[in-house]
Amino acid sequence: MMAEVMRKVLDILLYTVIVALLCCCTKQDRENTIIGQEAAIDNYLSTLQGVELVRAGGSNRAVVTMGIDGTEAAKGDSLYIRYAGYIFSNGKGQLFTTNDQDVAQKFSFPMQEAPMKIKLGKTELVKGLELGLEGVKEGEYCYIVFSAKYGFNNTSVGNIPRLSPLFYEIWVDKVIK
Repeated sequence: MMAEVMRKVLDILLYTVIVALLCCCTKQDRENTIIGQEAAIDNYLSTLQGVELVRAGGSNRAVVTMGIDGTEAAKGDSLYIRYAGYIFSNGKGQLFTTNDQDVAQKFSFPMQEAPMKIKLGKTELVKGLELGLEGVKEGEYCYIVFSAKYGFNNTSVGNIPRLSPLFYEIWVDKVIK
């Protein structure tokens, strides 16, 4: 009887150790994937010509067209933006959302509300997009690119697979202080 109890305890202990090892490996695999994504994003950004790069806590903004001076967005400000969201693949990959009419027509994609009104720090955005939008200016056109760590991480959302790096094309129509 005692031997049977000991065997069950050892089986449970062994099972726990195996599960813990599998979780560690899975976590390490995720971390390695994210490190690879960040390297690919850095490589992509280094190929862009004539843009100003702004890095903010894991998010990268490539300013293609400068906005109006004096209208830099900060937490608490309201923004009216048009956007196109892509799964990053050495630049724009597969489109997964947009509220820009031209992009929607080009890709025969259903358009979301345009323009979108957000309040920095108050609207529920993925962390990479929130970080990337801080400092944008009215009239700015930019790309905001970040790894899965600052996006949906290990969760699939709609047609976005888990561990997807994201690329947003952003048109800032208005900044309200």
